[in-house]
Amino acid sequence: QILNVNRIILHDEWNYRTTSFDADIACLVLEETVKFNSYIQPICLWQSFGEEEEPKEKFGIIVGYGKSEDETKLHETIPKMLKVMIPSNEKCFLDNKRLVSLSSERTLCAGATNRSGPCIGDSGSGLYIETTIQGSKTFFLRGLVSSSLLDNNQCDVNTYSVYTNVFKFTPWI
Repeated sequence: QILNVNRIILHDEWNYRTTSFDADIACLVLEETVKFNSYIQPICLWQSFGEEEEPKEKFGIIVGYGKSEDETKLHETIPKMLKVMIPSNEKCFLDNKRLVSLSSERTLCAGATNRSGPCIGDSGSGLYIETTIQGSKTFFLRGLVSSSLLDNNQCDVNTYSVYTNVFKFTPWI
């Protein structure tokens, strides 16, 4: 479905002039209602009764149209899916200290170990957690692609990437 955007609501604390991707989130108000079908389904936000209930899953899924290994393409025409590990921020920062300046207490890191990861064109893509609730497969939005590191002007897929931690913004959403 191709739908027009009526309004973009940026988070009040987003500051594109800093190196940190803190509060890198916006809500889009569409002109029309999305029509759900077998391919287009709503996604759940994590339900919580307190800060201590932040999801602790170790793996998630990202899907995006971003630049891939094919140097002749700027972006993909069919989205690609990738399973990524979600480590603690401490493990992420020990793995690559350059990620510290891009991160905040409202971001998280994730990455794959097979030389794959988000790249140019994937920003804003969701990081999903799949779980089974009462025998039914359910997806939760865990994060949003914010930034990857660059290595020789190419996306560095040998390290983690930074994601907006959607759980931290659930009250704002």
